[in-house]
Amino acid sequence: MTVINTNTAATLTANALSSNQRAMNQTMERLSTGSRINSAQDDAAGLAKVSKMDSQIRGTNMAIRNTQEAISMIQTADGAAIEIDSMLQRMRELAVQALNDTNTSADLTNLNKEFAELATEIDRVAATTEYNDTLVLAGSAGTSGVFDFHVGANSQIAMTESKVSVDFGDLSMNGGSATAGVQKITMTDANMISGSATTDQFLVTLDSGQTMTISASVIAATNATNASDVTASEFADAFNAANATVDDNGVSFVEITALYAAGDNSITFTEGTGNEGLGSIASIVRVQANGTKVALANSSGTITTTTTGESAGGSSVYGADISKFKTAGTLAENTATLVELDTAIAGLATQRATYGAAINRFEYTIDNLSNVSQNTVASRSRIEDADYAAETSELARTQIIAQAATAMLSQANQQAQSVLALLK
Repeated sequence: MTVINTNTAATLTANALSSNQRAMNQTMERLSTGSRINSAQDDAAGLAKVSKMDSQIRGTNMAIRNTQEAISMIQTADGAAIEIDSMLQRMRELAVQALNDTNTSADLTNLNKEFAELATEIDRVAATTEYNDTLVLAGSAGTSGVFDFHVGANSQIAMTESKVSVDFGDLSMNGGSATAGVQKITMTDANMISGSATTDQFLVTLDSGQTMTISASVIAATNATNASDVTASEFADAFNAANATVDDNGVSFVEITALYAAGDNSITFTEGTGNEGLGSIASIVRVQANGTKVALANSSGTITTTTTGESAGGSSVYGADISKFKTAGTLAENTATLVELDTAIAGLATQRATYGAAINRFEYTIDNLSNVSQNTVASRSRIEDADYAAETSELARTQIIAQAATAMLSQANQQAQSVLALLK
């Protein structure tokens, strides 16, 4: 049927041309942006997947950064620990040197000066080593020295699996808190009453060889009639009074307190947490006016503490506090110092092993996270990125169709002109 008002061929051609134009515009957009998905209408399901993958990739990359920073923080702590180890080794050298009888008292005093300075420097390093304004060796930051590092990109559901805890320890010389040791010695009133002179004294000897004298005047101050009839309870009071009057670097002589228990006829000697590791009470003898010594008690128990130094132990990695030990003391004191230094060096080595193990673990963590990020990026690319080979082919196809459709539309519009021939 030949008509003028309705050009069906032109309408069909125009619709085809419009559809082809949309396809060509989409192809040009993909080639211009490099992305296959530029809006939700391009691929709604694919867009949702890409969004989740973006979160995973960015979270994983941040987890990699977190882990790298964790390694830097641990390396900072380990670097300080290396210097502390060097100082402990030097302190041990001094302790060994102090054991030699060729040293004079002046030599020992000079040795102790360097020893004390090194101990002070160890404390300073532990108290001032920082990473990003955070003290890492004082045992106070984090949760009592334990730091949590988030090394995963997971949600709260898997938060536990995404967290790695590292105990940085307490590298200060007086870290943690000591547990007081207890020594019980049976001392009944019967064996206390010995001697006859008011001038009798008591001599307390420690395992270290150090001694303390309890004078008759101190005994009398406990309300005893005289030194010859002091009771076990009064002896305990006299021990505490005498101990408090003997100064040792600003603290009590042995930092041990005595308490008499009538129920079991014993005196309990409790070691203070600030003692210097002088050891247990080896013996207690009565020194009579004529010089005769009468043994009243020999040690029936051993004072055993968590540590043998000032407020040490607990969270301290050294297992002992050597900040108050001396190289200028008695042979027993110097030997105790050497033993504690060995413990401290071993404790520091264990802590450094913790650092090294954590660093190695985090390096594997980074490798794994990098692999996850790489594969996720590749997966996202397959969904989101434009395939230029396919898109350029599509562009060529749509351009050819556009040219052909335009030519056909021109032909369709020319068909109406044939009606004029019928009107001539």
